[in-house]
Amino acid sequence: TLAAQRRVIAVDLPGFGRSDKPDAPYSVPWYAGVLLDLLDTLQIERVALAGHSLGAVTSHWLALEQPARIERLALLDGGLVAKPGKLDLGTMLFLAPGIGEWLYTRLRKDPQAAYDSLRPYYANLDALPEADRTLHYERVNQRVWNDDQRRAFFRTFRGLVRWLPGQQKELPAQLAAVTTPTHVVWGELDRIAAVENGRTLAAMQPGAQLTIVPGAGHNIQQEAPAQVIETISNL
Repeated sequence: TLAAQRRVIAVDLPGFGRSDKPDAPYSVPWYAGVLLDLLDTLQIERVALAGHSLGAVTSHWLALEQPARIERLALLDGGLVAKPGKLDLGTMLFLAPGIGEWLYTRLRKDPQAAYDSLRPYYANLDALPEADRTLHYERVNQRVWNDDQRRAFFRTFRGLVRWLPGQQKELPAQLAAVTTPTHVVWGELDRIAAVENGRTLAAMQPGAQLTIVPGAGHNIQQEAPAQVIETISNL
């Protein structure tokens, strides 16, 4: 494991997992500030940073804003490059204020539908070990009843969709100036952030390495944990 080789600090960003879900902006710059505050609190001057999905977007932004603090960077199925495909109807409805909240709340009445909402994040949710699937079923059905979780989800989701496109104009020049060693890791079958984003990111950032994980979806750390750990260990 990574923890056997390095000092590992595993972070649930606010609004995720077991972290607090405060009444906060949930913007990428805000998340980056949270990570920076954590590094300062732990008195860590430089860090090798690995982020997944929104965590990758946040990590990438922090590397641009505070390059002296980031020694190495691993971006898993996420980053500042955003060229999404056509949004499906379900995603568009979730983006709509009021409608999205109503749809989210309806999941409370259908535990199986709540569990099935995880399927787009995996190439094959049913292929996960039974213990993992049971845990996901329990956790997602706990989360849909948490109003603070719902608020954090929609502020993050809608804010990211609005914020990322506005960064694209200046991004080529910003990425061209990055000197932080970076490894981009992407699931070949990612339906949340298409693998083309990973290819574009690696091409735009000088020296960035790219690993595409065959048969994996968005949550590659769960579908291909051994390969992800090996990739990060070699960074």
